Amino acid sequence: FEGAMLASLLRSRAAAGRTAGALRCYGTSLKVPSPPPGSEQVFHAQVMLPKYSLSNQKWFGLFFACNFGAYAGHYFYLHFLMPANPPNPPRDANQARPEKHMHAVDDE
Repeated sequence: FEGAMLASLLRSRAAAGRTAGALRCYGTSLKVPSPPPGSEQVFHAQVMLPKYSLSNQKWFGLFFACNFGAYAGHYFYLHFLMPANPPNPPRDANQARPEKHMHAVDDE
């Protein structure tokens, strides 16, 4: 009985392996390009310098300048451009209180 179980387990694993292998084997009907002759030499990264590259000093200078500008603009808007709400009017001590709170749940 154990031998039959082991055999069926091995068979199912082998079938799963074939299915996974078949899924990974896909191709194209297009012509696969080949490299031109004489292009076996691989260039190292020091030959090709990036076109737009900043040194650490310039990058961090720009980074901190942008941060300073963002924070300065934020606080400038808060203190000089955004209108302030007027203060609440003083309370009248002689005003009658409501019998029931306006947001109370009606349980009746």
